[in-house]
Amino acid sequence: MSIRLGNLLTVLGVAACIVATAWWIVFFYDILGADFQVARECFYATTNLCSLKASAALFSEIPEYTPKLLWAGVAMFFIGLGLRTLKFRH
Repeated sequence: MSIRLGNLLTVLGVAACIVATAWWIVFFYDILGADFQVARECFYATTNLCSLKASAALFSEIPEYTPKLLWAGVAMFFIGLGLRTLKFRH
């Protein structure tokens, strides 16, 4: 059971990180255009600068990006790996 749950969490974690990356690119590309990589620190943290750029979301059809999905994906991935590793040891 824990191997299946570990596999599921690992896959969901990777998927959440991929979705977060796509969301970050689409959101900041919509606001900043080709210079969207200026907001690279906004990918993993919400700084004051990111908050200012996010206020431009009022003019965008895309929901404001938040790194919570990225960190949830990272957590699921590592919890899944931990469950798999523990099961293989027993």
